[in-house]
Amino acid sequence: MLYGLMKVLVTVAVKIMFDVRVIGADNVPETGPVVLCSNHTSWWDPPLIACVIKRPVHFMAKKELFQNQFVAKVLYRVNAFPVNRSRADVGAIKQALRVLNDGNVLGVFPEGTRAKSSNGPSEMHAGAALLSLKADAPVVPVAIRGDYGFRSKVLVSVGEPFGLEAGNGRLSRDVQEGTKVIAQAISDLWNAPDPEEVA
Repeated sequence: MLYGLMKVLVTVAVKIMFDVRVIGADNVPETGPVVLCSNHTSWWDPPLIACVIKRPVHFMAKKELFQNQFVAKVLYRVNAFPVNRSRADVGAIKQALRVLNDGNVLGVFPEGTRAKSSNGPSEMHAGAALLSLKADAPVVPVAIRGDYGFRSKVLVSVGEPFGLEAGNGRLSRDVQEGTKVIAQAISDLWNAPDPEEVA
């Protein structure tokens, strides 16, 4: 219930603050597990994605956000859960797999933190590929372009879902190759011409 209320409130705020355009929102499968992978430049990214995606999104969020008890309760109620970015967080991985095994959408920022540059996605970590392979869940890439200035244009491009290939002999190798595929998919969306500018 709180997720739906927050989505309405944030959607109103987003419409007031920014000029948001969305391409390909219908690419997210209507049912079943999905690993939604996006570049990350601002704390606005998670609420923005939650607004433009029809299905509820469960986000992995840095554990530092959960230090305040009130904030933590709100985050849990809106489907976020903590992850320790300084090490391999087994608990967070298990929780993420539960989300996927229950047929939900998992939101992941493979860069691990907000990028310091707006020149495109930076190096990606392997967690998203690991989760996709473990849960046999398709990946949906997302690219967000814009500086989130007042009334500035923010373009959200959602790509088509794809599966990661297993069978390279070792899981570690599959994850490594899958991470490259995810990074390339996000970069391709980020570098794609804006349809409005091409027209």
